[in-house]
Amino acid sequence: MKKVLFLLFIFVAIPACLYFALDRENIDINKFRLNSGYQEVDLSEGITSFKDIGDKNNKVIVLVHGATFGSLAYEEYVNVFVENNYRVITYDQYGRGFSDRVHSNVSIELMEKQLEELIEHCEVEDVILYGVSFGAAVVAKYAANNPEKISFIGYQVPLINSANVPLLSVVKIPLYGDLLTRGFLVPGVLKRIQEYENLMSKRLLDHYVGQFQVKGTEDFYKKFFLGNAMGNRLNDHNIIGSNSIPSYFVYAEDDIEIDSQLVEEAIENYNNPIVKKYSGGHFFSSGIERKVAQEFIDNIKNNIN
Repeated sequence: MKKVLFLLFIFVAIPACLYFALDRENIDINKFRLNSGYQEVDLSEGITSFKDIGDKNNKVIVLVHGATFGSLAYEEYVNVFVENNYRVITYDQYGRGFSDRVHSNVSIELMEKQLEELIEHCEVEDVILYGVSFGAAVVAKYAANNPEKISFIGYQVPLINSANVPLLSVVKIPLYGDLLTRGFLVPGVLKRIQEYENLMSKRLLDHYVGQFQVKGTEDFYKKFFLGNAMGNRLNDHNIIGSNSIPSYFVYAEDDIEIDSQLVEEAIENYNNPIVKKYSGGHFFSSGIERKVAQEFIDNIKNNIN
């Protein structure tokens, strides 16, 4: 009997205590988004926080962020796009930033649906898309299903088929997945940005860390990494390429998170895409955001009549 109690203490009581002790989520999403400066729209799966900036008569760029940073990280891009006389729509995907933490299945279809509904809400029929990392997977999914609505598409460090996410395997461990997500995976995602802290404003860094204190964020990430959100997008790129949509790729050959060979495999589906290579890893654009954004704009101007 003592042995059974000892085992229960070791394998049940201690993990349970750790699980509650490590809980970092203490903010309601409504409190977190107070005074955010974002507009809000209640889409079919929840509230989406977004910005719609610039003259409504100008051509539209929709910018889609990656898996962990919300849209706040791309303000310099937005500024450059607006300065070049574009209307810019940027938003937080579900589970990140100021948008709702959804409880449904977290899939690529869910993220595409959010993008589609936001574009419809903003009454845009012809769009330029710019996706970063996982955001590039979302725009590829949307463009493959709506090629007639896209006039130009840009991919920055695009996720093609999964990503190198340290500690991801711990989420899948039976019974202890939730504890290990809380104790290792989320701290790993937070640690991911440490080497770039000196390139970020305090406001952005506080926002990045703060979003993980919002109730439901941890559960979202667990579902995100276990679902199909980061699945294979090569077929989407094949469809986009076959529709001859003018496309722009910018990536880093030394990116340890995104396999550059897969990016190059995706590029092979396109007829004369614009390709720009950098060094500096997944976050090569940190500190040179305006340069990267302007290069994209210059290539739009040179390839759209």
